[in-house]
Parts: sequence; structure tokens; C-alpha cells
Amino acid sequence: MKTLNPESKKYNRLVLILGFAGFISAADNWFVAPILPAIASGLKIPVARASMIITAYMLPYGFMQPLYGFFSDRHSKVKTLRWITGGLALGTAGCAMTGSLLQLCFFRMVTGFFAAGIIAVSLALIGDTVPDSLGKVYVGRFIGIVFLGQGISTGLGGICAQLFNWRVTFGIFCALALINQLLLGKLPEGDVTSPEQKLIPAFQAALTSKKGRIIFPLALAAGCCLLGVYSFIGSYLHEKAGLTYLQSGLVMMFYGLACLSAGTLSGNRTRKLKPFDILRAGSYFAFGAPLLLAVFPFWQTGLVATIALGFGYILIQSTLATLAFQVSVQSKGLSSGLVGLGLFCGGGIGTSMNGWILAHAGYHNLWLILTGEIGILGLLFRKARGLNPRS
Repeated sequence: MKTLNPESKKYNRLVLILGFAGFISAADNWFVAPILPAIASGLKIPVARASMIITAYMLPYGFMQPLYGFFSDRHSKVKTLRWITGGLALGTAGCAMTGSLLQLCFFRMVTGFFAAGIIAVSLALIGDTVPDSLGKVYVGRFIGIVFLGQGISTGLGGICAQLFNWRVTFGIFCALALINQLLLGKLPEGDVTSPEQKLIPAFQAALTSKKGRIIFPLALAAGCCLLGVYSFIGSYLHEKAGLTYLQSGLVMMFYGLACLSAGTLSGNRTRKLKPFDILRAGSYFAFGAPLLLAVFPFWQTGLVATIALGFGYILIQSTLATLAFQVSVQSKGLSSGLVGLGLFCGGGIGTSMNGWILAHAGYHNLWLILTGEIGILGLLFRKARGLNPRS
């Protein structure tokens, strides 16, 4: 039986604790969608109005990521994580006790404001702690755990809302955030990597660097294409494949399981591959997802497409996140945050565009267009040979 050395145990422990934080952050982000009808019913408002709480969360969640990354480079990353996890718990508790849509929007904005920093700062902490030769392995594992939270939250949210009350679901996530804050207290605070850097020069240096000019636009494009697919699979399964909301959520849970599997396996299996080869492999998996949905409109195909999308997304996202560490050794938090900003802004842009396409052309044409977009993304990855650290 293979015995882990002390360093490997330390890295695994770090990734598990940080992964739990990221799991909560991602799940808290996505679990609202399946319980939106329950929230609307509880507040006695239409679902269309209740959807404002999603926007209230996503805006600060996207734009605050690079700012938290910059802040964590100037201060202790572990201290930063403890602070923002406490804020996440506070905001989620407020959501559970709210009595109106305005109050709920406010507390979801507070929650998104704090949750924004968890993934970016955690990635930067992994980059500071783990040797570069192992970075891809542990980043893959961390991101797999994070998106397991995204995937299973859609099913768990629906189950909790059906068995209990939507307020109970918020209460559960508040408790999980408090537990994670205790676990973060067991991590050493570490060193401050860039205590003197200034905000504007740091942003300019990252965005205009040779690798930054490649990595950050690719993150934006990947978010636009891949998260744009994910956003509509659930509604497609309900409207075209005839699944209930709960059944659709359960199918979507396999996205999270695929992310966890890909994140766990990809690091060890892809260590000898060049970054742009991994990105292209991810685009191949993702390319198959909308193509399958366009050709075979069945829930079984939706399940396979969901799994393929999960594998593709993790291969792409984890590689871009690892490459972001090379943009600036002293500003890994900022670089990680800029990748996150690109992915989520791209996801927002893609979702808006795809919503317009769906309204005017239907699901079949939407999937065909997305297949073409992901094909173009794969070609961009092929051109991105400058991402190879040895080139």
C-alpha cells in the first residue's frame, strides 16, 4: 500500500479544507435556481420578479474576484478567507430570515460580495503553497470539488425545498459556512507575497503581460461558450425531454460528479501534457455536449452531454487557473481573480446571448450555434502555443 509523504498529506489537507470552502461558495451560487418557484410562492410574487435575486448575487460575485485576489496578495490569504467566509455565513443567515424581495436581494448581494473571494483566494493560496510541478494536480482536485458543489446543488436545492422550506436551505448553507470557518482556523496564515503593490499598476501589469493577454481573453471566451451551455440544459430537459424540475436537477448533479472525477484524475494523467494540448482536449469534450443535444433530444443524451460538459469545463478551467500563476509570481491572487472574472462575465454574456437565440430560434438552433462557438474556441486553443511555459 502506497504511503503518502508528509508534504503530500499537507497539500491534500489544504485542498480538502479549501475545497470545502469552494464547494459552499459554488453551491450557494447555484442552488437558488431550482428553488426559485418556492421563494416566489413564499414571498407571494411572480417567478420573473424573484429572479432578481440571482442578478443581485452574480454582479458582486463576478466583479469582486480580482479585488479580493489583490487584497489577499497584500495581506494573509488565510486571514482573508476566514473574513469572507464569516461574511458569507452572515449574508446567508440574513437570506433565511428575510421578509421581502428587497431584503432578500440585499442579503443575496451581501452573500455574493463575500463569496466572490473564496475561489480566487483559495487558488492563489494553493499556488503559493504547492510546488509548480504539482500545481496542476492540486488545482484540478480543488476545482473538481468546487464544481461538485455547483452540480449537486441544483438537485439538493430542489429536494430541500420540497421536503422542508426554502428558508431551511439557506440555514443549512449558513451552518456549513460556519463549520468551514472553524476548519480554516487550523491552517497556518502563511506569508504576505506582495505587501507594497498598488491596485492600478498591479492590474495593468497583469492584463498587459505576455501571458495575461492570452489567458484572460481565453477565460472570457470559455465562460461565454461553456457556462452558456450549462445554463440551459436544465430547462431543455424539462421542456423538451419531459423531465420534472427535480428530475432535471438530478441529471444536472452529474455535471458536478463529472467535474470532481475530472479534477481528481486530470492532474496526474495530464502532468506530461502541454497546457494547450489539455485545453484542446477539454474543448473536444465540451464540443460534444451541444452537438449531442442537437442531434438526439432525449434525457439519456442530456445525461451524457452533462457529463461531457463537466469533463471539458474542468480541463479548461483548471489549466487556465494554473497558467494564471505564471502571469505574476507576486500577484497570484489577482491573476486568479481575473480568470474568475473572465469566466463569470463570459458566462453572463453567453447566457444573455443564448437567451435571445433561444427566444428567436429554439433549442435545436441554439445547440448548433454553441457547437460552432466551441469549435472556434478549440481553434483558439490550438493557436495559443504561447501558453506552453517552455516555448
